[in-house]
Amino acid sequence: MSKTSTYQTPFRRRHEGRTNYAKRLAYVKSGMPRAVVRKSTNHLSVQFIQTTDGKDSVVASAHTKELNEYTYKGHGGNVPAAYLAGYLAGKRMLSVQKDAETIVDFGIQPVIHGTRLFAAIKGIVDAGVKVKADAVSFPKEERVHGKHVDAFAAKEPSKMNRTQFQSYLKNHVDTKTFSHMVETTKKTITERVKA
Repeated sequence: MSKTSTYQTPFRRRHEGRTNYAKRLAYVKSGMPRAVVRKSTNHLSVQFIQTTDGKDSVVASAHTKELNEYTYKGHGGNVPAAYLAGYLAGKRMLSVQKDAETIVDFGIQPVIHGTRLFAAIKGIVDAGVKVKADAVSFPKEERVHGKHVDAFAAKEPSKMNRTQFQSYLKNHVDTKTFSHMVETTKKTITERVKA
C-alpha cells in the first residue's frame, strides 16, 4: 500500500466547473483577443478580452440589456437578441481596433451548432471582425433575423398570448413585424457605432 497520496486537488475554479485551464492556456498563448460569449436564461453577453502580462482586460463588450437603447424591445434570451448583441460588440471592437482578428471562447458551456452562442458569433462576423468560425455552425438566416416569429404569428395568431410571448405583448411589440424590428435595430447600431 502506498504511503503517499496520488490524488491532486484541482484548482478551485476547475472544481466549480467554471474554468478549463488547458483551453485557457491555449487561448492566452495565441496572443489574440478572445470573443467571450456567455449566456443565461434571459440574457447574453459578448466581451472581447485581451490578455497582456497575465492579466485580462476587456477591450469591447455588449449585453442584450443594452439593445433597448437601439430600438429593440424584444426578449434578451433569444437568437435575434444574441445576434444583435454580437453585432453591437463587433462594431465596438472595430471602433477600438481596426482589422481585429479574434478567437472564440465559449468556456465550459456546451457547444451546440445553431444556438444563441453561434448567433452571437454570426453577429460579430457580420460586423466585420475576423473570427475563426465555420459558417455551417451558424443558425439559419430566418431565425437570426426573427422571421420565424413572424411566421408563427401569422400561422397561429390565437397562440400569441402564451407565456413565451408575454414580454412582447407587455412591450407592445407587433410579433407579425418582429423581423422588421430586428432589421431596424441593426441599422440603428450601424449608424450610432462608427467603426
